[in-house]
Amino acid sequence: MKNEKLKIKNKNLQSKICNLQFAIKQQGFSLVELLVAMVVASIVGMAGYVIFSSSSWSYKVQEDVSEVQQNVRVATDMLAKDIRLAGFGLPDPPFSLTIGSQTFTSPITVTNSSTGPDTITVVGIGFEAGTLLIGAATDCNNSGTGKICLDSVESANNFFGSSPSYVYNTDKKYISLNGTTFIELSITQTERTSAKLTLETPSALDINYPDGTTVYIIQAITYTINTALTGCSATNPCLARQDLAGNNTVFASGIEDIQFAYGIDESPRDGKLDDTADGTAGYAATDFLNAPTDPSSIIAVKANIVGKTRNTDSRGGTFRRQCLEDRSADTTTCGTAQAPVTDGYRRRALTKMIKLRNPRQGA
Repeated sequence: MKNEKLKIKNKNLQSKICNLQFAIKQQGFSLVELLVAMVVASIVGMAGYVIFSSSSWSYKVQEDVSEVQQNVRVATDMLAKDIRLAGFGLPDPPFSLTIGSQTFTSPITVTNSSTGPDTITVVGIGFEAGTLLIGAATDCNNSGTGKICLDSVESANNFFGSSPSYVYNTDKKYISLNGTTFIELSITQTERTSAKLTLETPSALDINYPDGTTVYIIQAITYTINTALTGCSATNPCLARQDLAGNNTVFASGIEDIQFAYGIDESPRDGKLDDTADGTAGYAATDFLNAPTDPSSIIAVKANIVGKTRNTDSRGGTFRRQCLEDRSADTTTCGTAQAPVTDGYRRRALTKMIKLRNPRQGA
């Protein structure tokens, strides 16, 4: 009997324990617990947002900076290539070549500005126009003859005129054979169909030129900053390469400024940079002149290229413009007369020293 009563009591006790456990499970969170949980969740969420926002901002900054660094490198390489070849294929000095409406007496023409980008014009071999091929002709490509014959297949338009009716382009009258023999073509050309070109100066070839001899056209190329071409604007300036026929090519976007300084070999003309500009011994930056009086004395160029990012800083950062060479005279950006202009664009600058391979200096 006692055992039965104990069993009943145990069952009742177990039932009460189960009911208590069920009641505890149904009880839920208290208000304090809920508030604490919300605060913790908010802190974790805000920390995640800050990390994400910082990572996103850093990624965009690095993307913009990488782009402008690449643009500056491309611009510098293009400039260096043409400047290094200035004078290649030109006649011995003194010379005077008229291309378009301009006359050139030196491989480099300097346009210096202390308040804006500089401009440089380089005269030399522009591009390959074809090769010589005598074929069945007897009046060209050989010593004493007054004409050259081009390969009519690879030079269908001769690069010297337009088709279908042959109109001679006088801006392409200066050529070089193999980069060693300078020739001026006659302004009267009538044998386009046979790919023949008549010589003006010299009037006859000095040696026999074999088939395959490369024919180069001498051109004058101007590098400048342009904001009007397609894809360029005041906020996205471009480095443009322009020939005297008015053909513009955008080589690099986001290029805000180009500044040049020139190393000269003037007295004596011994193929070495003059070390007299600053009056001190040893070469220094001041030995390079911003505007040499005699461009034909230039044998080296210091090119400074400044690029700017495509976008402004999303966090409102302000950055000063780059001021190189004689841009210190520009008080709105570099001078001390008033505070330099700042904006939200990051900038990168690259300086390259370029030695002319064919300065073509006179005596």
